[in-house]
Amino acid sequence: MDRETFVKGQLEAVHKALTKYEVPLKPKHARRLIVGSHQERSSAVFWNAVNRIQLEKNPVMTWKFCHLLHKLIRDGHRKVPEESFRLFISRIKQLGQFWKHLNTSGYGICNETYCRLLVDRLEFHKKYSVMPGSLILTESQIKTLESDLDNAFEMTIDMVDQMDNLLSLQAKVYDAMECLRWSSLVPQGQCLLAPLILVILDSSKFYDYLVKMIFKLHGRLPPDALEGHRTRFRDVFLRTKKFYEESSSLQYFKYLVSIPTLPSAPPNFLQASDLDTYQTPHAYLHSEGLEDSQSVAPDEVLLELGVEEQHSQQQQDEQILSLARDLEDERFAKERLITEARSRIEQYENRLAQMQSEYEYTKREADEAREECDSLRNLAARDALREESDDIRVQEANEQARLADERFGKMKAAYEKFRSEHVAALTKLCDLQKEYDASEKSRMDKEEELTTVRRQLEESEKNRTAVLSKAECDANAVGELRMQLAKADVEVEELRKTLEETKANHKSELISSLDRLSVTNHIILGKIRDAVSTMLQRCEEELPNATTISYPPHVAQSALNILVTLLDERSTVAVSDTIVLAHACVLAVSGCAAAAYISSIEHFHGVNEQCYVVVRSARESFSSADINVVKLESELKKLTEMMTALPLQTDVDKDIIGAELENEMMRMSDAIRAAVEEIEKLQQKARINTEGIRLEVNETILGCCQKLMAAIMALVAASKELQSEIVAAGRGGASPQDFYKRNHQWTEGLLSAAKTVGVAARVLVESADGVVTRQGKFEQLIVAAQEIAASTAQLFVSSRVKADPDSHKLAALTTSSKNVNQCTAQVVAAVKNGQTTLNEEGKNLDFLNLTLHEAKKEEMESQVHILELEQKLVMERKRLAELRKRHYHMAQLAVAEQVNKSFHRL
Repeated sequence: MDRETFVKGQLEAVHKALTKYEVPLKPKHARRLIVGSHQERSSAVFWNAVNRIQLEKNPVMTWKFCHLLHKLIRDGHRKVPEESFRLFISRIKQLGQFWKHLNTSGYGICNETYCRLLVDRLEFHKKYSVMPGSLILTESQIKTLESDLDNAFEMTIDMVDQMDNLLSLQAKVYDAMECLRWSSLVPQGQCLLAPLILVILDSSKFYDYLVKMIFKLHGRLPPDALEGHRTRFRDVFLRTKKFYEESSSLQYFKYLVSIPTLPSAPPNFLQASDLDTYQTPHAYLHSEGLEDSQSVAPDEVLLELGVEEQHSQQQQDEQILSLARDLEDERFAKERLITEARSRIEQYENRLAQMQSEYEYTKREADEAREECDSLRNLAARDALREESDDIRVQEANEQARLADERFGKMKAAYEKFRSEHVAALTKLCDLQKEYDASEKSRMDKEEELTTVRRQLEESEKNRTAVLSKAECDANAVGELRMQLAKADVEVEELRKTLEETKANHKSELISSLDRLSVTNHIILGKIRDAVSTMLQRCEEELPNATTISYPPHVAQSALNILVTLLDERSTVAVSDTIVLAHACVLAVSGCAAAAYISSIEHFHGVNEQCYVVVRSARESFSSADINVVKLESELKKLTEMMTALPLQTDVDKDIIGAELENEMMRMSDAIRAAVEEIEKLQQKARINTEGIRLEVNETILGCCQKLMAAIMALVAASKELQSEIVAAGRGGASPQDFYKRNHQWTEGLLSAAKTVGVAARVLVESADGVVTRQGKFEQLIVAAQEIAASTAQLFVSSRVKADPDSHKLAALTTSSKNVNQCTAQVVAAVKNGQTTLNEEGKNLDFLNLTLHEAKKEEMESQVHILELEQKLVMERKRLAELRKRHYHMAQLAVAEQVNKSFHRL
């Protein structure tokens, strides 16, 4: 048989064995692959064939592959476990992971368990190379393993792990059989059960080695150190016994494998005498005899080894391969025969020992029956006059004795039969041993001849190679030079064509890129113009709110100067520059409006109108195709002149500050009275335009606002009286104007507080009007009430700075301040209650018609809305904190600037 035919036969066997049909693996295909591994002394052909098959396509193919690999590990060449571990263990792990989460037809979890068992089995053989795949060890090998205490201790743990893997596979298979309700008589059930035959054979061997090695360990180690071994072995024993008992009841196993029987209780390792009574459990295949003992060598005739020198190299190779295969086949067949003979002898010895024990037991029963019969006869002789029941007992005893004699005779015949079979087996073993010795001698002779032939072949091969190599070198040198020249010409031509194509491609790509860049620039410029226009439009809309910001005039003047400088530095303004210029314009205009409102009400309207003109000029300039900022610069120049003309706080003369304070207090009183009148008008308007709950809410809010304004008026009156008392007590013989002049800082504080109260009163009225007309928000009214309360608190604090602590007017002012705080709280509470009432009225929640899915959807949307509002609240609080920081910083800058100017004047 040539090499090609052999490989083809192996591939055919693999493909026939690994089919997708749910039938057991056919033994002839497995046996063919096992023999092939021995002939090749390797598993390379098997693995090459398996790697071409996609095992993940079908779970049955994976199951049969695991079964086939298990057989090869057990019965194949000794290099199969080593090669499988070194080269293909990752493939087995990958296959197990693939089927880990797939439960297809009951094979998914079974495939994963079987792959894990095979991986652990290969690792076990790698770790303990002395242990063959068949798990058959001689007594000398077992004693060698037991002699090394550390190795024996660790090896017993690993063997228990192997038992766990085997029993886990058995449990998964039985669970799958029970889940699918398959019988062992149908092909599907037999396909699942077939690998358990190998599990029975392996588990019996591991169990035997475990018992013997644990007994030896107990003889050399203290019992406490082996408590874990005993506990794990007890669990393994119970599971193995249950496995053997369940398997014995399956019809499929009865004619294929002999299942051993375990004792009712595990061995007592603490009692060394139990080892003497221990019986090795033997498991063997029923159909393993004649088929496996026959020689499976190829039907070829040995070729004559005396090869003459003129024979070809091919004939020598064929002769060498044929001789090597024949030697390996003969040795394999002899080893199989000896193993089978030893196994059968052990079986006969076990059965003979069992028959002897049964014979002794039966003999004891017969002796007991005879003794009982004799005693009964003696009793019958002495008690002949007794009742007839005694005669019946004697007859029964005689019958038992007769039956015992018959059983004894049968057992004796069976014993003789087995004894003769045992002698015949021993005789056959001796003959086989002689034949094996002869074949070994013949093999050694053939190996020597084969070595001589190989040596001669190597010498002739060297001579031939030297001559051929010299001739080939000269011819190859010329051929290579010609090929290199032709290759260089082809490469030059290809490079020239590639260069031309690259130039053309780059030119077209450059043109298209320039076109795209032009379009993109046009789009970007358009978006910039839209953004600038939107920014300036929003600034124009927000200018009315600039009065609510405290902005120092020098900061606004600085922002305005920056904008003018930016315009002067640019001879021509590009579209990309308009973003920076528009941003600077917004900052300057907003700051100028706020600073003008703080500095002087008289100058505010002119500055505010000029701010609108600047914003509109900026929009016209930046929106045009050719940006012309000449008009914008002229308008900015006018705004700069207006800001320069604004009066500063330090410009107030100390001589007229007293009169200014009195005038501001009068204006504050007038503003509060005007606010009270406006609130009354709002009440009348609300009664006409609203009704129902809305009217009640408006009445409540406006009533609280009136109370707040009344409390503020009382606070202002009390503040005036306290100021008069302070002036009268502190001026001495001087006039009130001299007192205000001496205490100008205190006077300026009162002046600032009075201005703030007046502005806050107006804001409160506007917020209340917005709530009543539904154009404003409730929150704005709450903020306005809190702001006016803070302003009055500033007035209260400024008034009591120089007051006498025991003054009755100070006590009245304190009472008025508390009333203002209480009224403010009432306004806030009324606004919140009104808001809640209106929300409850406007949103009648009707969930009666919602389905379960719609209700869940509404709940999720409500939660999302709550999270969004909470996020907005957090961001708004951060914004408020930043605004307050900015406001405080600007106020400090203003105070510092005022102090510096005062210092320079001095």
